[in-house]
Amino acid sequence: MQSGGSEERTKWQVKKGASYERLVDSAMRQFHDRGYAATRIEDIVAGTGYTAGAFYFHFKNKADCFWHAVEYRQRQRGDWSRLTADLDPATTPLAEILDRVFGHFATTHNGMHHWALVMVDFYNQHRGDPEHQERLTATYARWHAEIVRFVDALQEGGWVNRDRDPDVLATQLFAATEGFRVHAALYDRDPDVMGPALVELLASVLTRCSRHGGS
Repeated sequence: MQSGGSEERTKWQVKKGASYERLVDSAMRQFHDRGYAATRIEDIVAGTGYTAGAFYFHFKNKADCFWHAVEYRQRQRGDWSRLTADLDPATTPLAEILDRVFGHFATTHNGMHHWALVMVDFYNQHRGDPEHQERLTATYARWHAEIVRFVDALQEGGWVNRDRDPDVLATQLFAATEGFRVHAALYDRDPDVMGPALVELLASVLTRCSRHGGS
């Protein structure tokens, strides 16, 4: 049987976790909808039921909150390379898998498609800061590794030729996807048009002939 002190600690931990998630969720939405530079602490706490004091309990400042949001988004995505599990290239074309991946992202990120713009905004606000540049580089490495795992899964499943370099393909997929996202946001392009166009491009990158003649 738990002591009263243990029960109190458990309740406090639950409340602490709940306030953290509410604030990070709000921060992600505010950064996405307003932009990083335009978002104030007041905007983040508004509507969460928490105060600025609760914000500073969890985060040192807005930049620290941003990094927590980046890591939280990554945890939300989970191991999306597993979306290929139990599928067969004979019945599930590559384009359908890519559609499933983007559907997974849309669901886990609550429709916040333009996070690349938030990253650019953050970079511009902290340009020249070595600490933040180091963290941006580390973030890229983690995201790149996620895509490499996905490419590995596609190769193991038979959708992508094994003579293609997963690291190179991951770099191409990452850059193409973020470029499309930025283009769509800047020029207010119809997602019903841009989505299929992006899938077609990525499928082409993954299945084009390699230097050694593989397809």
